[in-house]
Amino acid sequence: MHESVLRLTEELIRIESHRDAPGREAEVGRLLVEWFGERGIDVELQPVDGGRANVIARVPGGDGPSLMLNGHLDTVPAGDMQDAFAPRIEDGVLWGRGACDMKGAIAAMCVAMAAIASGNAAHSPVGDEVASRLGGLSGDLLFVGTVDEESGSLGAKVLIDGGIRADYAVVGEPSNLRITVAHKGSCFVRVSLAGRGAHGSCPEQGVNAASYAARVVAAIEDDLRPRLAERSYELLGPSTVSVGRICGGTQPNIVAERCDIEIDRRYLPGEADPVPEIRALVAAICDGVDGLSYDVVEMPMTSLMQHGPLGTSPDSVLARAAQEACGEAGLPAEPIGVTYWSDGGHFAANGIETIVLGPGDIANAHGPGDRVPVRELQTAADLYAGIARRLLAL
Repeated sequence: MHESVLRLTEELIRIESHRDAPGREAEVGRLLVEWFGERGIDVELQPVDGGRANVIARVPGGDGPSLMLNGHLDTVPAGDMQDAFAPRIEDGVLWGRGACDMKGAIAAMCVAMAAIASGNAAHSPVGDEVASRLGGLSGDLLFVGTVDEESGSLGAKVLIDGGIRADYAVVGEPSNLRITVAHKGSCFVRVSLAGRGAHGSCPEQGVNAASYAARVVAAIEDDLRPRLAERSYELLGPSTVSVGRICGGTQPNIVAERCDIEIDRRYLPGEADPVPEIRALVAAICDGVDGLSYDVVEMPMTSLMQHGPLGTSPDSVLARAAQEACGEAGLPAEPIGVTYWSDGGHFAANGIETIVLGPGDIANAHGPGDRVPVRELQTAADLYAGIARRLLAL
């Protein structure tokens, strides 16, 4: 089984599935449909947009609780990574775009699922109790590969709108194989200011949108940031805000007629929608200024589907099953929180008990160091199968 994980990860890395690739994730989807089909596992493509589609594979069980293993099929482009789509192994580490985020986890999930479905106890990590009989699960075991996680989570939206049903979900984002029960929500906000242009030699005749934008940024840093620092979640630390982009004006000798501020707001389980708070801050500065108007909106990348936080109890059924599996593998079993966001936020918001657990270090994602230890890939397959055994065994 372990060699199968490595081979499938390498196959997936060779396929470009980023925003600039023809068809984006389509070829990855076709490969996985063929891979599952060759192993007799029910699989379908769920249309999302054009030729893009989610992959849904299922090992049917009884009427008991169901488990969904989830990973996203897209990656970021190669960027500065050399030979990004030519996987290579150096000193026990697999390099390539998506090795860490997150084709390695996808391969581990698929292989674990196939091992359970095969009923071949001699080659399965799940033990005789489950592996000795095909279909001997108390509930369904699913693999769901979603598109578009890196660009707005359209795939997760279609999946949930389509009525996907599961009691538990494991999302394979890189966590160094640590059980992750909490992450922050992500909200990208654009503040657009519109003033009145004038010649730069007589600025009093205009209303400078850039100047008011500077006041808004100062208020974010001096007022909002300290207030957010007082809010905290045990596994995540404080709520945060970051100004990522400011763009305005046309040239130095023209009073800036427009200015946009783009803000990254990371919020905690239990916090309200962040947009009204930012809107109130802008209103306190800009309301009543003659010749100035403004708009505060959540940007499409997070507004297509709300990118809410994850806050699963460490004592939940799923977390306990994962702790037992990690303990059995000799890994740390104490649940953690991470600051990055995942599609797990969508699943949790729709009533699915969710954790994040995957091979690799998030620090290596997206950059030229995209890599994952081969041993972690292999261990991940054991963990996913072990969690399924604990949740779905009759």
